[in-house]
Amino acid sequence: MLVTRPPGQARPLRDRLEAMGATVTTASTIRLVPPTDPRGLPRAAKRLAAYDWVVFTSVNAVERLAEALRAEGRADALRACRLAAVGPTTAEAARAHGAADCLVPPVYRGEALADSIVAATAPGARACSRVLLVQAEGARPVLRERLVAAGAEVEVAPAYAADVNWPVRAALLEFIELGRGDWLTFTASSAARAFVQLVGPQTGGALVAAISPVTAATLSELGLPVHVVAATHSMPGLVDALTRAAARPGRRSATSGRV
Repeated sequence: MLVTRPPGQARPLRDRLEAMGATVTTASTIRLVPPTDPRGLPRAAKRLAAYDWVVFTSVNAVERLAEALRAEGRADALRACRLAAVGPTTAEAARAHGAADCLVPPVYRGEALADSIVAATAPGARACSRVLLVQAEGARPVLRERLVAAGAEVEVAPAYAADVNWPVRAALLEFIELGRGDWLTFTASSAARAFVQLVGPQTGGALVAAISPVTAATLSELGLPVHVVAATHSMPGLVDALTRAAARPGRRSATSGRV
């Protein structure tokens, strides 16, 4: 089974997969680099108290803002902010940096996050609400667009960018061309796009699992088949989906000894 997450984030998914009996190979298709304008996030960190909401779309976004706050000598500043996160793992990261509470939508995607923020904002305050959106450079615009449509003033602070991890290409090509995997797992559209840039739309006979419909749609647009989509858009949800797939008659085992 192949995990395509960045090295610093692959371990939790790898551990869960190995716990269910899978043999796992990690080949990060992306590497995280500073955004084109690295000054935006430090600027936002300096005036964090001016925002009515601070919104995170990934764990990486939380960590980058936390770094900017530490550089300002204000490591505990998140404690005084009204926070929202796209999913429970991102919210947990915010709490690890001192956040007292964090709004999480019932469905872990940008559309639901925007709707939850609007619903949690008093109707009379929506037209003047100031929102800081901390996310990856080039992220889907739907979250910002929905908040703006609801009347919010939204500032986007790109926290990082995802670049193709070219050094992994030779090993990944060997993995695919020799058909060494039963499953390929993708937890982000950026990882899917980088995968195709590295080896093309080929799977080496492996089945493909996506963490969410958004990632699945990206894979399909790139020409890759999608066999499993997690019902709950989180790493535990992806592992659960793979476990269920393994139990279906005629479905290749997700815990096969092949890597």
